[in-house]
Amino acid sequence: YLFWTEWGQSPCIGRAHLDGSEKVVLVSLGIAWPNGISIDYEENKLYWCDARTDKIERIDLESGGSREIVLSGSNVDMFSVAVFGAYIYWSDR
Repeated sequence: YLFWTEWGQSPCIGRAHLDGSEKVVLVSLGIAWPNGISIDYEENKLYWCDARTDKIERIDLESGGSREIVLSGSNVDMFSVAVFGAYIYWSDR
């Protein structure tokens, strides 16, 4: 799969096959500026950070369900996120 984020009037996080087929929007509500995305294959989760809402969230990789807030801050501009084992790393622009 190819995963992507979009800003603009209809921000979203999506998934498609590498040939562009079977495009699916996984998240379209409660996001504004989704930036970095990271996949945790061991837990089957997709993580992203949002520079507008100052959150790191995650969903089930396949279904897009079970959305959870992992970290919520204030006065940060989260730009990228990476997951490695039990650790989550992020950058603040």
